[in-house]
Formats: sequence, structure tokens, C-alpha cells
Amino acid sequence: MQKIESFQALYETALRPRFAALETERKQVADKLKLYGAIGFGVCFLLLFLKAGIFPFIITGVGLYFFYQHHAKGFRSRYKHEVIRTMVTAEGLEYDAGRSIAQADYEKSKLFLQRINRYYGDDHVSGQVGKTNIRFSELFTQYESGSGKNKQLQTIFRGILFIADFNKKFIGETMVLPDVSENLMGTFGSFLQGLNFSRPQLVKLEDVEFEKQFVVYSTDQVEARYILSTALMQRILNFKTKVQTRIALSFINSHVYIAISINKNLFEPPSLFQSIDNYSQLVTYHGYIQMCVGIVEELDLNTRIWTKE
Repeated sequence: MQKIESFQALYETALRPRFAALETERKQVADKLKLYGAIGFGVCFLLLFLKAGIFPFIITGVGLYFFYQHHAKGFRSRYKHEVIRTMVTAEGLEYDAGRSIAQADYEKSKLFLQRINRYYGDDHVSGQVGKTNIRFSELFTQYESGSGKNKQLQTIFRGILFIADFNKKFIGETMVLPDVSENLMGTFGSFLQGLNFSRPQLVKLEDVEFEKQFVVYSTDQVEARYILSTALMQRILNFKTKVQTRIALSFINSHVYIAISINKNLFEPPSLFQSIDNYSQLVTYHGYIQMCVGIVEELDLNTRIWTKE
């Protein structure tokens, strides 16, 4: 599908016509749930007078829950195929609701070093923006802490992991991570950064604002400065300001990996009891897609350096 610049035009011409059948399906399922719920709990109250206890209420509640989940799963699949896929293909990209960035690629990024106990993702988008191949998806990774009854799953990362060709060739590994310690503890925080033995060498840069926001580690000090030009550092700062959330980047194997923290499920349909024709929600979803596609321009990835094509 040809890229459509105006979301309003996309909504009117491609999205809104698809809502009629989806809305009919949603209403049918919602009406059945209301009917079955009314009948089921009505019988339960009748049985309550006959001293049957609360067991019928439990059975009815469990039955309605599984009925809802079964139909919600099918509706979610149709919604993503009809609505999210339409928005993605309007950008000239491919969409697979059930795929995600592979765990091997997540680990190659070296953005998060914690051992993973749970890895989940969906909404995989891929394709080419100008000269740059990109792919991204929603991810949710966790690790286990504690033991026995105190064992808990802790979040490592939740958000979007974006991967693209970088426009400079390099052989080392450079990580640009959110700088927490120096912001909180100043010079002592900088000292602690240098003692991070799980990372390669600490790289100190001359951009004061960039140093406040990020800490940089690299296997090659010279190459890190070659990658992180003054212009790119400013572009990264501008992007962080624009998205208003925590970001982390790595430059490995001539690719850039960007982790964008977003603490919510993305691209999900409304409840079966709500209308799906929710324009403001669609604008939000479109904004996430535009944010990722726009990284190519934000970081000037289509400007090829020397022989990088």
C-alpha cells in the first residue's frame, strides 16, 4: 500500500470502513455475555434461596470468564489484522501480530545483561525506510528474584526494541545507556560508572548535556567517538526529549539497537464492552508507529557515510 501522509485520510479511507463488521462482531459477543451472565447469575440467586451456597456463583463466574477469553482472543486477532496491519502497511512496511524481535537479537544488543526467565513480545514490524532496513516489536522481559515463597518476577525491559542498519561501518561495540548514577551522585557516580565490570571501557565525551543524560561504554574509545559525532549526540538528545521516556542505544555489528521504555501494552483492541471506533486511541497507536519509522530521519540513518550503502 502506498504511504498515506495524513492519518485523518487513512482513518476515513482505510480504517473506518473496516469497523462495521468488527463492531457487529463485538456487539454480538458482548450481548451474549450479558445474556448468559443474567441467566447464569439469576439461576444462582434462585439456588441461593434453596441453600445451594456460593458454589453455583463460582461455576458461573469461571464459565463466563473462559467464554470472554475465548472470544476476546479471536476478536483481538481480527482487530490487529484489520486495523493495526492497515496502519503499518500504509507506511510501506510489513506487520506480523504474532511475531517479535527474536531473543537472540535482544541479547546481541547487549543493552540488558540480566539473565532472562520470561521473554514475551508481539507486533513485529519490518521493512525499508529509504536506504535503511528497520524492524521493531513490542517486548516484555523479566527475571526471577528471591527463592521459595519469596520468588518474584521483576521487569527488565518493557517497551519497543528497534533495530536498523547504521550508516557507518564499525567493528567494535558501543553502548549508550541512561545515566542514573552521575545524575544522582555527581563525581562519585562517575567513579562508579568506571567500576562497572560487566561493561567494556567507560567513554567520557565532551558534550556536557549528553554526559548528563547518558553513560557510554565501548570496546574501542576511538570508534565510539567516530560513531557518536557531535551531530548524532544532539539527534539522540532531541529524540529522547521528543519521546519523553527512557531510551538506551547500542551500536554493534554495524547496526543500531534502540530500546524505548513504554510501560503499557501497545496496539491492543478495546474491551469487548467498548466501541472499537476510538479515534484518539488510533491516533496513539499511529503515533507509536510514526515514532519508530521516524527514527530513521531523527538519527539521519539514510545519510550514508563513504562506502556504507
